Amino acid sequence: MKRSNIITKMKIKFISYGHKFYEEEGKPAPYHDFLFSLRDLKNPYWVPELKDFNGLDKEIIDYFKVDENIQDRLQRIFDLLEKFIIDFKNNSNRPADSCIVVAFKCTGGKHRSVYFAQNLYDLFSNTEHEICKQLDYELEHVDLHRYLAAR
Repeated sequence: MKRSNIITKMKIKFISYGHKFYEEEGKPAPYHDFLFSLRDLKNPYWVPELKDFNGLDKEIIDYFKVDENIQDRLQRIFDLLEKFIIDFKNNSNRPADSCIVVAFKCTGGKHRSVYFAQNLYDLFSNTEHEICKQLDYELEHVDLHRYLAAR
């Protein structure tokens, strides 16, 4: 059988999910290579006027943009992943079609993890670094549908 000469690009997939639907219930979390827990950061769920919004909504984005801890964590994760991805991409031993899954978890998978996954996806898919521009990116908010259906 002849092997295909089609080479797929390396992919980075960002996901968000809620801890309470998996680990807290004794179920396996969604597959990931990297996991960043955000449960130590302030939670908009406890702010009555923000509780019903999610990490894609302007109200939550504005709330997090002025929080130095959130912005510092976001930058640190970007820096760490950028260095790792460049190193991994340049490794001649890796398969051409490698996929790295980066997961972000918060308690419910609605605010913090969604915000981080979306922001990192946006940062990487728009970066000017030449190696990062050669990659495919994917984004999945695993548990966000649980909340959108209730709207």
